[in-house]
Amino acid sequence: MIRFYHLLAFSVLFPLCASAQYREGADLGSPCVSMEECLDMARENYPQIRKFGLIDATEKYDLSIASSTWIPQFSVSGKATWQSDVVEMPFEIPGFELDMPHDQYSLSANVTQHIWDGGVSSSQREAVKTAAEVQRGQTEVSLYSIRSRVQNVYLGILLLDEQISQNRLLMESLQRNAAEVQVMIDNGMAYRSDLDMINVNILDCMQQTDALNADREAYVKILTLLTGQDMSGKELEVPSDAEAVDVRSVSRPEMALYDARLRQNDAQIKQLNAKISPQFDLTLQGGLGRPGLNMLKNDFAPMFIAGIKMQWNIASLYTRKSDKRKIESARQDIELERETFLFNTGLDATQQQTEVDKARMMLDKDDEIIRLRSSIRLAGEEQYRNGTIKMTDLMDMIDNEHNARLARSVHHIQLLMAIYDLKDTVGQ
Repeated sequence: MIRFYHLLAFSVLFPLCASAQYREGADLGSPCVSMEECLDMARENYPQIRKFGLIDATEKYDLSIASSTWIPQFSVSGKATWQSDVVEMPFEIPGFELDMPHDQYSLSANVTQHIWDGGVSSSQREAVKTAAEVQRGQTEVSLYSIRSRVQNVYLGILLLDEQISQNRLLMESLQRNAAEVQVMIDNGMAYRSDLDMINVNILDCMQQTDALNADREAYVKILTLLTGQDMSGKELEVPSDAEAVDVRSVSRPEMALYDARLRQNDAQIKQLNAKISPQFDLTLQGGLGRPGLNMLKNDFAPMFIAGIKMQWNIASLYTRKSDKRKIESARQDIELERETFLFNTGLDATQQQTEVDKARMMLDKDDEIIRLRSSIRLAGEEQYRNGTIKMTDLMDMIDNEHNARLARSVHHIQLLMAIYDLKDTVGQ
């Protein structure tokens, strides 16, 4: 039964973890590694962690573009034209002659500076920041899933360590009984078949230990892939099972993502308001032309124009109500998603808290069961020496004690798994 549990656990965990990318890294300095250290290393080793750098770079570039609207806009233009007709006086004025040239030239420089843009640039910068926050939140949610993989492998190794330890105790018990039976055989008080029966169990125990060591080596390789650090030869620290989990407080990455999406929704409202605001620009134009600003002079002359320009695009007013309702509908959808997430998280936390309590109750009984099984085995060894029971009966007693110890190991790991599942559910 216990052996089947190992095979099933390994077959489930291996496909989940085999896709992790391995990255060479320096060995850990300490031979003892904790669960939290493995979780931190797995997070840093996961390829998607590099997405944060890309998000930061994109946000920086977008903010730079949004701020560039306040940089004075400079342009240079020039033209040379020939007109088929020019302005002529319909009558003659003594002493005044108007001779407009058919060829005209101009070269000018134009400078435009925003004075007030109606909040467009500030709303655009806020939209860029909130969009980056949403992307970071989505990445955090994706990275959070790596925790369960690391925890399952980590606790799987601890379970194998417990069972290897229990097999060691079983081996010591069998070898001690084999030595006693050998003495009894030498004195003509036991059969050779009794010793053979013990030796068969010793071989079976050795076989199980070899299988457990092979499974542990495979799990360690998977943990190495996940963390990017060589875990061979490292001792894994057993987490405490006495830590209390506050199921009333949920701090999962999804909660930060919902908040970021709501802030992005607010930024969209500000952008909508900025669209209906007037914009004011300071304009400056200077240059040289023939004719200049004085059309009556047929000479090259400098020219200069300065002023304030207002633009007010009211076209967005036509769709403002629909756009605002659409954004508000999106806000309600986000709040509904958050409410649903909290509801489902509460259900999962309640169920997992029940599993924690159940595992604690089973673990509380295991120590007493082991004590009784050990007492029965000791009595059985005495009864065998006195010839009142057979070797098969003694082997059953030894197996029962061993299975009770294995059951406690499984229940302990099940308790840790239930605790960490609960912590992952509520984000603690």
